[in-house]
Amino acid sequence: MPSESVHYRILGNVEMRLGGENVVVARPRHRAVLGYLLLNAGRVVTVEALAEAMWGGAEPATARSQLQADISAVRRAGDGRLALLSHSGGYLLEAGPDDLDYLRFQQLTTPAGDLPPAERVARLREALALWRGPALADAAGAYVAAARRRLGEERLAAWEEVFDLELQAGRHREIVPELAGMARDEPTRERLWIALMTALHRCGRQADALAAAREMRRFLADEHGLEPGAAFMTAERTVLQAAGAAEDTGSDQPAPVPLIPALLPSAVGDFTGRAAEVAWLDTVLAPGDGPRPVVTITGMGGVGKSTLAVHAAHRAAHDHPDGQLYARLHGTDAHPAEPGDVLARFLRALGLDERAIPIDLTERADAYRSLLAGRRILVLLDDAADEAQIRPLLPGGNSCTTLVTSRSGLDGLEGAERRQLDVFSCEEAVAFLDRVATAHRVTDDPGESTAILQLVGRLPLAVRIVGARLRSRPAWPMSRLTRALRDERRRLDHLVAGDLAVRTSIAASYRAIGEPARRLARRLSLFALPDLPAWLATVVTGAPTAEAEDLLEELVDAQLLLDAGTDTTGGGRYGFHDLVLLYLRERARDEEPSEGAEVLNTGLGGYLWLARRMSDRIPGPCYAAVRGNATEVAVDGADDLPDPLTWFAGERLSLLAAIRQACDMGALDAAFELAGCLEKFFDIRGVYIDWRSTNDYVLTACRAAGHRLGEAVMLRGLIELSTWHEADHPGAAMERMLRDADHLFELFTEAGHGPGMADAAVDQAWALAATGDYDRAAACADAAIRLAEQHEHLGGQARAHVARAVVYGESLALAEAGRHLTVALRLARRLGNQRYVATTLQFIGVLNTRAGRNPEAITALDESLRILRRYQDRYAEVLTLLTLARAYLPQPPARGFATEALTIAREYNLPHHTADALGVLGVIELAAGNHDAAIKHLEASVRLWRRRGWPAFLAEALRKLGDAQAGADPIAARRAFSEARDIHQRLGHTESTAELVALISALDRSARC
Repeated sequence: MPSESVHYRILGNVEMRLGGENVVVARPRHRAVLGYLLLNAGRVVTVEALAEAMWGGAEPATARSQLQADISAVRRAGDGRLALLSHSGGYLLEAGPDDLDYLRFQQLTTPAGDLPPAERVARLREALALWRGPALADAAGAYVAAARRRLGEERLAAWEEVFDLELQAGRHREIVPELAGMARDEPTRERLWIALMTALHRCGRQADALAAAREMRRFLADEHGLEPGAAFMTAERTVLQAAGAAEDTGSDQPAPVPLIPALLPSAVGDFTGRAAEVAWLDTVLAPGDGPRPVVTITGMGGVGKSTLAVHAAHRAAHDHPDGQLYARLHGTDAHPAEPGDVLARFLRALGLDERAIPIDLTERADAYRSLLAGRRILVLLDDAADEAQIRPLLPGGNSCTTLVTSRSGLDGLEGAERRQLDVFSCEEAVAFLDRVATAHRVTDDPGESTAILQLVGRLPLAVRIVGARLRSRPAWPMSRLTRALRDERRRLDHLVAGDLAVRTSIAASYRAIGEPARRLARRLSLFALPDLPAWLATVVTGAPTAEAEDLLEELVDAQLLLDAGTDTTGGGRYGFHDLVLLYLRERARDEEPSEGAEVLNTGLGGYLWLARRMSDRIPGPCYAAVRGNATEVAVDGADDLPDPLTWFAGERLSLLAAIRQACDMGALDAAFELAGCLEKFFDIRGVYIDWRSTNDYVLTACRAAGHRLGEAVMLRGLIELSTWHEADHPGAAMERMLRDADHLFELFTEAGHGPGMADAAVDQAWALAATGDYDRAAACADAAIRLAEQHEHLGGQARAHVARAVVYGESLALAEAGRHLTVALRLARRLGNQRYVATTLQFIGVLNTRAGRNPEAITALDESLRILRRYQDRYAEVLTLLTLARAYLPQPPARGFATEALTIAREYNLPHHTADALGVLGVIELAAGNHDAAIKHLEASVRLWRRRGWPAFLAEALRKLGDAQAGADPIAARRAFSEARDIHQRLGHTESTAELVALISALDRSARC
């Protein structure tokens, strides 16, 4: 970086200054290149962007070389002291406000807190003094004209703000000469002419002010054929009225000051809570020298918008000494207030004679803004219908504050400060209920108070009503009101006190929208979901996506529906307040009593359509996809589906709620199909608690209804879950698996579902192989292969061949096991199921390790690990890590793999893999000579294998435990060897049995010696 800073100027000619002297940048294009880099100071400008700026899209073939020459020329002019760097295919010129006049101009003109007007004017005038003529005056490039106009706009905006502030400070006489020259130099700037007319008018020079108005009018008519805008005509009318008043009184003074209105309703005596909102409003409404704000407070009916607004308006009243205007606009009524009627009332309050109030709405708005010009008045517009209703009621200048409440979002209101009001927090609701109910009833019975507040959703109107009911019924125990409110069908009936009623408040919003939006609200209310996806509106209405989204936005604007953000598809999410939900369900029962079941089935069909497509894209255990009679409903606009794991994660709670609602309404096909679609997500992400509770719920409903197919699908998933992921069941896990698999085979057979029978036969084969019944296990695996082939169930074929390989492996027929694994791998790759490819590679690694082919094992296991980590499949990684540990024994990497496997197995509650990992770590500690640590690990492994009910693994753990105990405790070692020998003998493992017999004999000989 250069040691001496360079100063740049573009607000006039493009100049560089070194050591206080100007440096010549010879050619206009060089100056344009420098100017463009300065306009983008601190940002990288690509060569393409620079070429576009210089030639406007018509750059020559030599543009890049020409620009390089231009940059070199600029660097030479800077004598090597420019902070101009080549950077990432472009150029970066470093400059700050102290180095570049334009950045200093921006720094000075940017609003800086609550500066007094005099200081703000001083900063603006300092900024304007930096200008030496038109910006980039001597530069030549395609971008220059547009940049010059933009910078010129910033300069004129600064001058306009200066004159406005000077007028506010009462310096109208001082600025007239300067202002007159500026207005005539910029004859199209109405704001300058308005300021000039105002200054002349305040000097008592009405004739000159009217002459200025005529000059402006002539220019617009002659040059452009236009009429001036409303603000100009309002200012002109003010001068005309003042001139007329002066003629009537024979005076040169302006008309008398209007009345000071005070229209705010009474302050709310028991206002409670809303500390954050009150603090924000105090800040926004606080006095300052900048333009006064338009503030909107929006929210659902009964949330306390009006109460908060009136409270804030009273707090800010003393900062608005010229008065306060208030109007209730009845935005949710059948006939909202007419803006013209409100304006007439405001004009009368401001002192305008009834006969002088214009008939035309536009003229009334002009007169209203003229009377408010320059005055500090607060305008509170309560319960606005929409932007169109309130636009005529907004003051035109910068001196008045406007506060608006509405159930509509009022998103089209430009430049407004916005606050969306939500229900009370728990603490606010308790405090408010206690204050309204009185007599310490709330603090004396906090449990019932909490229940009441939950039942009314902490809606402020509802809290006030229940508080009033408690106050008027001092003999009631709190529990009586709680019991009454628990009845959902009558809850709204109880939320009435005098002229306050929650149902009435919600009904006003409901009536204010069109019938299509009402129909959508009713139908969405039928779904017992935590939130609602936007596509559901399309499904239940049958409307095109754009039309359904418009209806959703209409409901949000009416505060009947809450915006809950965006989901993984990019669509909106929505929700209901509890009391709104109850009201809409009432409407659904009364207005569409026969539509409920059909609407719910249609929505469930949409979820099923999406869930099935997402599930199909997740690799998993290759179970057969089992379909019932549920109807899928295509979701319009969902062609570009997101990552399926991300989608399931985002929709998990909604899917679980949809499944339970389907069960409760008897839609069991939809329930079990949706639950089945979730299983691969549950498996790959380890969401075992939800998996267990969902399948149990659906299985119970299917079993009660005699729905055998649904019961079978749920049991199939539960077998996977309880066998491999749960350790707290009584009895041996593999024996339980066999009982469940036998029942599963019966269920699928009764349902006549061949692919499901193949899946059940695979589970039977696994359980029988684990318990040592190899003949029956082989028969079940072969039957599974035949069934899967017969029904073209590729995933079932792959699983069946792996099961057959496991049977051969348990009986130590390794060559036959290898042939089946080769077939399984080919099928998994053909299926495109990468996760099952990884699973098959695991078993190939296991087989090669047992055969002593460790390099081949490591190759297969490395590929398996890469696939599983791509899917973040932590559960499935464990077997790969354990087998890698065995393949690397006794080398150092073995300990790292085994330790990581144990950590994951314990984290995900995988008892089989936990037992295995402890055994491998025991072997590692034994090889390292750490006998105590080895014994500790192996004893824990043996305990777990006893509960697993897999005798071959138990025998292996006992054998290793005996090895670890042999030196220190030969009696314990002999006991472990003997049990292992008996197990191997029962399983028919003659070689292992012989080895253990030899070990026992050696121990016996050693003991005799």
